[in-house]
Amino acid sequence: MKVAICDDNPSLTEKINTMLSIYDHSMFETYTYYNPLKLINQLEIENFDFFILDIEMDEMSGVDLAKKIREKGILSPILFLTSYKEYMEEVFQVQTFDYLLKPPTQERMNQVLGKLVQYIGKSENYFVFSINKTTHKVPTKDIIYFEKDKRQVIIHTIDKTYKTYMSTNQVNEQLDVDFVQIHSSFIINCSFIKELGNNFLLLDFKGEFVEIPISRRLKSSSHENIVMSMRGKI
Repeated sequence: MKVAICDDNPSLTEKINTMLSIYDHSMFETYTYYNPLKLINQLEIENFDFFILDIEMDEMSGVDLAKKIREKGILSPILFLTSYKEYMEEVFQVQTFDYLLKPPTQERMNQVLGKLVQYIGKSENYFVFSINKTTHKVPTKDIIYFEKDKRQVIIHTIDKTYKTYMSTNQVNEQLDVDFVQIHSSFIINCSFIKELGNNFLLLDFKGEFVEIPISRRLKSSSHENIVMSMRGKI
């Protein structure tokens, strides 16, 4: 995802970059601006997935910068950095997404980024991930199943297979009730189920069958969740 960070404090922008990398080093491609006017000029060239803006800047306030962004018809989520909660009423008048109180903590950053990635994906029913800092958006309806291989996630879709680095929690945050985790290594799309057994299930993709094991630990909950998901389709 392309992220624009605008703050006239270099030490804070460096910290924000580090926090994004700690959350997921391969997910974000960051662009740092110390002058809001330079960011405004770049809006004609770059398409950003979201913005992190400091409210208290000398050249232009973050709220005024956000208004400039919205005036250009850009609806990407905006996160504000602020020292004061009193700004919040004004902040939410420019269709922001969330805010981070200074000094931001990694725990709070992770919380906000989790919500943000989920929002970007679910707002258009896409699963969002990055490969070598390039953002991919795959329609969730086209995903057959996810396979976890150590730190990697293999995303099996009807067209191709992708490999990215994500935790299981980061995957689940973007998924709805159509997806059920049946094993520590597998999350499946119930729409592709052909047969549900006691310890396995078959996924049907264009007449090709894939057998996926159901773990003993998740058997009870996965069967229940699959039935609940399929009930709405019958």
